[in-house]
Amino acid sequence: MSAQDAELTRKNRFVNKDVTDFQDANASPIEGYELLTISTLEEAVQRIISIVPKLLDYVTAAKKNCKRDSTILTIDESASIYLYTMGTGFYSSLNRALRVKDRHELKPWFGFLKLFITALNKLPSVQTIVWRGVNTNVTFDFIEDELQTWWSVNSCSKCIDIIQPYLSETGTIFNIQVINGKDVHTYSAFEVEDEIILVPGTRLRVKSKPLNYNNSLFIVQLEEEKAELVPKIQ
Repeated sequence: MSAQDAELTRKNRFVNKDVTDFQDANASPIEGYELLTISTLEEAVQRIISIVPKLLDYVTAAKKNCKRDSTILTIDESASIYLYTMGTGFYSSLNRALRVKDRHELKPWFGFLKLFITALNKLPSVQTIVWRGVNTNVTFDFIEDELQTWWSVNSCSKCIDIIQPYLSETGTIFNIQVINGKDVHTYSAFEVEDEIILVPGTRLRVKSKPLNYNNSLFIVQLEEEKAELVPKIQ
């Protein structure tokens, strides 16, 4: 992957192309992965090797470069976060699987989800304001006091300067007050991004009418509502 492609991939982790990533998401709870026994990262990705090109190379890099001295996470748990944040297409493949209508298509990802969500759950939850973007005006899809549930893994940043350069001439920025955000910046492949992850099933309420700046930049204020950290597994 070229440096330009890697930068574009990093951009897409924080900025959606359009609102269909939210509208087309599967609204059903994620069930079944939590029943698995936790495994090594190499074992966790076995069923998705054919889905993500060069995945084993990425896993090797993640195991080598991840935060190995954590007192909270195992090396494999730490490496799962590093893998997600690398400048590759891995995170987008995961989120496509999380959004697909047929939950059976998510099953090959269960091993990784078990390891990754376990790692996130071990990290302390943070209450802070984070930012995320969409490369178009999507304000008409966010109505004041509406409650939305985001079922994918959503990367946000505590620093708006990380988001703004990735927006096109017309874009929407989400200002999100989170209560269960997972601060992964010390485990990330790019610590400078100050990344906070919103886990699948995060519920967000639209706090007010969107702000409009010169019909080019729009800001939607969202606030996380209390809920179980991850969907209950039946």
